[in-house]
Amino acid sequence: MTEAVRIRRNSIFSIISITSRLIANVILFLIIARYYGPKIFGQFTFAHSLSYIFIILADFGFDVLLTNEIAKDRNNAVKIFQQYFSLKFVFTLFALVSMWIFVLFNDLSYETRLLVMIFSIYMVFTNMTNFLYALYKGFERLEFETKVSLIINISLLILTIILMILKADIITIAVAFVSTRILGFLFGVKYSFIVLKGISFKLLFTGFSKIKKKVFVFGFNLAFNYLFFQLDTILLAFWKGDYEVGIYQSVFKLILIPLVIPDIFINTLLPVLSRLNVENKAQWKKIGGIMNKLLFIIIIPISIILFIYADQIINIVYGVKEYSSAIPILRIFALTLFVRFNLEAFALMLTTSNRQHVRMKVVITATFLNLILNYFMINSYGAYGAAIVSLLTNTFVGVMYYLSTLPLFFEWVINTRTIVVLVLSCALAYSFWLLRSYSIFIFTPIILLLFAIITFKYFLTEKEKNLILPLGIKIPFIN
Repeated sequence: MTEAVRIRRNSIFSIISITSRLIANVILFLIIARYYGPKIFGQFTFAHSLSYIFIILADFGFDVLLTNEIAKDRNNAVKIFQQYFSLKFVFTLFALVSMWIFVLFNDLSYETRLLVMIFSIYMVFTNMTNFLYALYKGFERLEFETKVSLIINISLLILTIILMILKADIITIAVAFVSTRILGFLFGVKYSFIVLKGISFKLLFTGFSKIKKKVFVFGFNLAFNYLFFQLDTILLAFWKGDYEVGIYQSVFKLILIPLVIPDIFINTLLPVLSRLNVENKAQWKKIGGIMNKLLFIIIIPISIILFIYADQIINIVYGVKEYSSAIPILRIFALTLFVRFNLEAFALMLTTSNRQHVRMKVVITATFLNLILNYFMINSYGAYGAAIVSLLTNTFVGVMYYLSTLPLFFEWVINTRTIVVLVLSCALAYSFWLLRSYSIFIFTPIILLLFAIITFKYFLTEKEKNLILPLGIKIPFIN
């Protein structure tokens, strides 16, 4: 199997896995927001977001580290898995206790407190299932992640919809989230024995001194990388209350939809690039460059649509009556998405070239910058201020990654094709802004078609098109 075929195959599995999570989580959150209203939605999303902060604490970079290490040394996979699983188990227990302590010593409403306790169990099983996904990725066997994801997300979707039809309260909905995660974990364990013969779940704490530096670098990077992007929700809950959290999260759940695209790339290419950095540096750089190019051209039309038609999108999804203040926030996040997409390839190149310590320093700085700016902006402007801060901190992170990979930046970004597309995109965005009063359903297909033509007729080279598309595939009206 060639490298391109393997990548395309795993990309398909990754798309299925992440799309199933998208449907079961984002779509359900949108329904919950509309059905239960901003206040209850704020309580639910606060507990859910908090559980993910503690998932990061429990993870502490072990997932990415396991994938990275197994991809580079599959002969010692059993020992590598056992070492990192043992540490992961300890960190998960610590995160669980910490989450309970957080509930006891913070002034939260009764409903929010109960939801956080339920989501503490969700945190445990999500965390352990993610670790099994990392094992599958290390062997580039993403079909098993797809199977587990489908089991979790289809069952969650069906169960939650049934409960909502039966007019269940939000606590029961939270229990449904937990039960499907337990089910997925059990199937995940079953598949792990297929992926890695001789796998052991016994705790093994020997050899920690040799790996502790990597553990802490990956751990602090993961924790602060999550915090600088998600801290806003927690701060809003403490400084402004459930309503502001509901407004902010209504937009945040929307932007999670396009954010699955870089997730698919990272999911597929992390083990590949880790392996190629050891085996073939030229291929490593080539594949990273194609990833950056695709993310750049994909996000431009998405950002344009979200920015121009923010009012129509909010009205269609939530109803403008209760969520009108989410419209300007969505426009800010349209810009944040552009920044996020254009830093991901550079971040992955740092990780797969053993320069994760650079990412760690950048995201730690970004988290403190986010905290300081939010202190002033949230108190003055609420959820809108938090969105501005998110844009600023993501821009800071992007600039730092560019400076850390300058040769790649000059090769991938400072070139004629990229600059021409960027200028043309600005001109098209302004033209469509003047026509923003027309329906989103009229102009969205036009915008997407225009950028498809730009991509395949100008932006991508023939070699790049042949690598991306299976041999013989033709796109009507473009090829």
